[in-house]
Amino acid sequence: MSPLLVAGMLLVTAAPARTPAPARPAAESPRPAPEPPAAARVATPDDTALLRALLWAARPAPEEIRAIAVEDLGLLGDPRALDSLATYLWDPNPRTQQAVLRAVALFQHPRAEELLGNVVRHPRMPDALKIQALNGLVFQRTVSARRTVQDAATDSRLSSAVQNAARAVTAQWDAPPSTR
Repeated sequence: MSPLLVAGMLLVTAAPARTPAPARPAAESPRPAPEPPAAARVATPDDTALLRALLWAARPAPEEIRAIAVEDLGLLGDPRALDSLATYLWDPNPRTQQAVLRAVALFQHPRAEELLGNVVRHPRMPDALKIQALNGLVFQRTVSARRTVQDAATDSRLSSAVQNAARAVTAQWDAPPSTR
């Protein structure tokens, strides 16, 4: 799905509805108002910031600008951005890919863990990105993230550099908090 399409859908769902309120008969007893539908909610500043960051990340801009926009998505901390970040992992620019992994590592969310684990296991991802994803898995602090790192340390399909990085991450995970 195109990032611009996702941004457009966010804009539509965040835009306030312009339908007039129905007139209530005078004899009717007052009832609590029902919850407005999702399309009728007013956009919050967080929605606006997310939409702007998605649009900047999708623009054909110099690599520095795109990398900053992608990292801003992570700094916003909105897990709705994770699916868009997943599409940017396939950007042909390695700098953008690294920025995506830095942004995803900022989230402590099941989808972020899934993305990092997929990068580690993917056969065509560069080793540098796999190592960066392994380092990001440390911050997930879940049993499944630890299992992914341990599996990478013994997976013969991975290069020796990635396996050694996984062993180092496992050792870092086992270290007492005061020595990290």
